[in-house]
Amino acid sequence: MFDWKLALETIGMIIYATFMGFIFMGIERKAMARIQRRVGPPIYQPLIDTLKLLGKKESISHGFIYDFGPVFALGASIAALLFIPIANFQLFSSNADLIVVAYLLEVPMLGIMLGAMSSGNPYSAVGVQRGLLTMVAMQLPYGLALIALIQYWGTFKLSNIVALQQIHGWSITVPALFLAFIVFDIVFQAMLGLEPFDIITAPAEISMGPMVEYGGKHAALLFTQHAVQLFAETAFFAVLFLGGASNLLELLIKQIAVLFIAIFVASIYPRFTIDQAAKFFWKWPTILGIIAVILTMGW
Repeated sequence: MFDWKLALETIGMIIYATFMGFIFMGIERKAMARIQRRVGPPIYQPLIDTLKLLGKKESISHGFIYDFGPVFALGASIAALLFIPIANFQLFSSNADLIVVAYLLEVPMLGIMLGAMSSGNPYSAVGVQRGLLTMVAMQLPYGLALIALIQYWGTFKLSNIVALQQIHGWSITVPALFLAFIVFDIVFQAMLGLEPFDIITAPAEISMGPMVEYGGKHAALLFTQHAVQLFAETAFFAVLFLGGASNLLELLIKQIAVLFIAIFVASIYPRFTIDQAAKFFWKWPTILGIIAVILTMGW
């Protein structure tokens, strides 16, 4: 029998995550503006921009793959969201949902790159090349941070990690996992596409890179995907290192705290070149990740 209650809860969670993702995008723009002593746009501006883009007509398409890329990216972000224990809601669960979420959060960039490459724009091609190199470079420290978490808590299941943190304390209170937290935070900065790892889009250099050809409803879809992705990534961060949350308000506070760390880092550090970014990922975050793994092996 079809469970209407679960279906409505799922739809409600997706709507809530999307709306809060747009608000997070607005907070990001507003906070950066205030740090730079500007007024900045209102917090709800990304939502207004998306609605405006939905109302625009488009006469350009580069084929099925170009159209399918943003849809594929949005679908992966929503799938990742539904595997994360958000307050008391988790639609999908498995014994290895940590790995599933970690994988799904990287899939959207591949979808965007797939569509971007079909556009034939040289700026898109440059952005895609940089994006792929960044993804390859951050895999090692990303994986090491997750291995340290899995070794310490002894489980791949996100709900179990949350439950264990409620009993033994948050992950960041454990010295070895605090190193993993630092590594994950650096990777998180790149996953959000914020400075110093925004070389993929580089607005003043390659005109948003992979997104340069997208406009109108395609751009609105990408904005929506980014909103869902932003909510899912901050929630995933809170679940792994900040003990998860028993209600949406607690989760929201932790998500905003994580977001402000990323905003402050982005406001302080200038953009890396792509070779600098790759060398950086393979140096300090990797070293810290190895140390974290070694320490959790003997814990």
